[in-house]
Amino acid sequence: MKSNKLILFILFATFFASCDNELEIDPKQNEDATVTLTTETGIINILTGAYATAADGDVYGGRILTSADLLAQTGITATTDFRWRGTFGECRQMYSKTILVNNTFVQQIYTRNYQIINAANTVIENIDKVQDPERQTTMIAEATFLKSMAYFDLVRFFAKPYEAGQANTQLGVVIRPNAIYDFTIDLAKERSTVDEVYALIISGLNLAYNDLPEDNSFYADKYAAKALLARVYLQQGNYPAARDAAHDVIENSGRTLSPKYANAFNHDVNQSEDIFAIQITKQTGENEVTNLYASEDNGGRGGDIEIRSTYLAKFTDPADERRNFNYINPDNGRRLTSKYTDQFGDVPLIRLAEMYLIRAEANFRAVTFVGNTPLADINLLRTRANATNLITVTLATILRERELELAMEGFAIHDLKRTKRSIDVFADGSELIPYNDNTLVFPIPLREMDTNNKITQNPGYGS
Repeated sequence: MKSNKLILFILFATFFASCDNELEIDPKQNEDATVTLTTETGIINILTGAYATAADGDVYGGRILTSADLLAQTGITATTDFRWRGTFGECRQMYSKTILVNNTFVQQIYTRNYQIINAANTVIENIDKVQDPERQTTMIAEATFLKSMAYFDLVRFFAKPYEAGQANTQLGVVIRPNAIYDFTIDLAKERSTVDEVYALIISGLNLAYNDLPEDNSFYADKYAAKALLARVYLQQGNYPAARDAAHDVIENSGRTLSPKYANAFNHDVNQSEDIFAIQITKQTGENEVTNLYASEDNGGRGGDIEIRSTYLAKFTDPADERRNFNYINPDNGRRLTSKYTDQFGDVPLIRLAEMYLIRAEANFRAVTFVGNTPLADINLLRTRANATNLITVTLATILRERELELAMEGFAIHDLKRTKRSIDVFADGSELIPYNDNTLVFPIPLREMDTNNKITQNPGYGS
C-alpha cells in the first residue's frame, strides 16, 4: 500500500548539497547539521534523504529518463521514433541538439546527482553513530549503491562514451570521495577519466551486491546492485560479465515477469517484475515521466512527447501488445504511451525484462548459451506481449526487441552510443549525427564552470 511507504523527506539530502561554492548556509543550518551527524536517527534520515533526492523529478523521478529519450531523437524530419511537442525550452534544446551551458534541466541533473553522492558519503563517514553492526553494513551498501547509480548516469550524460578495448582516458566527471560539510573551502577539481569513473562504479556495485540483503523492502537489495552491474557491463561492451550478472538476477532474485506487459507499469507498489523502482508519493511529488508523456486526464501536460508512426512500424506483429500500448489524446490527437498514466505511480528503473534482453544480447555476442538461448529469452518476452515468436534471431533483431520492450524508459541515447549507431537527420541518410558527436554530450553546467576553476568543459561548449 502506498500509505505504508516511508515518507521520504528531502530535507537532509538537500542540505548536503552538491559541490557548489555559491551555496550559502546560515549558522542555524550548521548547528542543525552538527546535531544530525551525531545521532543514529540523523544518519538514517540522511540515507532516507538520499533516496528522496533520487526520487526527485529532476533525476530518477523523471528527467534522467526523458532526457535520454529526447537526446536520441531529432526534430528535422520524421526519422526517429518520438516527437517533442512541449513548451520547455530546455527539452527542445536536447531534441534539436542545441543545448546551452545554462540549460536548467541539465544543471539540475548534475546537481541532484552530486547531492545523492554527498549524502551517501556522509552516511558512510558517520556510520559509527548507528549501533547495530548489521544495520551499519546494510546502510553503507545502500549508500554505495545510490552513489554508484548517480556516477553511472553522470558519466553517461556528461562524458564521451566508454569505448570497449580502448584506454578511455577521455574526461569523465569529478569524483568526490569524501562528504563535503564546509562549502567555504576551495572545491575546485578536474574531472577523472571515464575509465576511473567506471572502475569506481563497478567496485561500488560489487560491494553493494556482497553486503545488501536479498530482501530490503522497496529499497535497494543485492539484486538491484547486480542488475545495475549488468547494465554497466553492457554499456562497457563486457558481454561475459553482463551475461553472468543478468543471469544471476534472473535465476536467484525471485523476480518474475508480470503476467501481462501492461502490469509492469502504473502501480504504486512494487510488482513481481520490479528489481528497483523509484517510489513516488503525494508527499514527495509527481512522477515527472508522466508529466511529459501523458495527457492531462492522466496527470501529464497533454503529451509533450508523442509517438511517431516510425516507432509503430518497427513492430512485425500488429497484435503485439507493446505496439498497441498507447492511446490517442482526444484533446490534441497525439498518440501517447500508456506506460505512464498515473502521476503518483512509481517509476520502474530496472525491470526483469531488461535482464532477459541483456542475457540474450550478451550470449549472442559471446556465442554462449548461459541460462538459455538468445532465441528463447527473446521469445519469452514476445510471448508475454502476445507477439508471434521468432524462428531465429540476429544481433539486429535482439537490439530491435530492446527498442520494442524498453522504449520511453530512458535507454535510447545510451543504447545508441554503446552500439555506435547514428541518428538519421534526414530520411535519405544524407546527414547523420554519429554516436560520439559533441551534441550528444551534456555541457558541464555554467554554475560548475563558474565556481570550479580546474574543471574542463566538454568540446563544443567553449571554455
